[in-house]
Amino acid sequence: MAEGGQTEGRPAEQGEIVGKPTMLAKFEGMLKVEQVLDCLRRIEYPLEDVSVLFRIEGSDQVVDLTTGHVAAGQSLTDEELNAQKAQRGQTLVLLHPNSQQAPGVRQALAEIGHPDTHPEIEYAGETRAHGRPGGVDRHDEHTS
Repeated sequence: MAEGGQTEGRPAEQGEIVGKPTMLAKFEGMLKVEQVLDCLRRIEYPLEDVSVLFRIEGSDQVVDLTTGHVAAGQSLTDEELNAQKAQRGQTLVLLHPNSQQAPGVRQALAEIGHPDTHPEIEYAGETRAHGRPGGVDRHDEHTS
């Protein structure tokens, strides 16, 4: 572990796997992509790190709202999606802010959408794991 117990941002050691910190915000209904990107643009968060998806109600299938196509790895085809005209579901915003960025990103995302509804926002810090004889040695960044 790095000096002072801090590991975030430190390069991976040989044999170490580093999992990015991850934030997932869930909004009821379909949001406009520009609404989401504009709120993150205001806080100068890098937009190339943001995925805006729509999860169709009653399934695990997601549509990439940025491209308007079914996200990679889904069994639903674009043709099936268009036939369903799916409008009911949940907008998901997936991104990877570090622990310093997370509070500002959380606040910006909380301001999106209808004022009477609040998004569910989950955050998991960076994870580091080493494969060792007898198992995996894992260290997770503690988040609040």
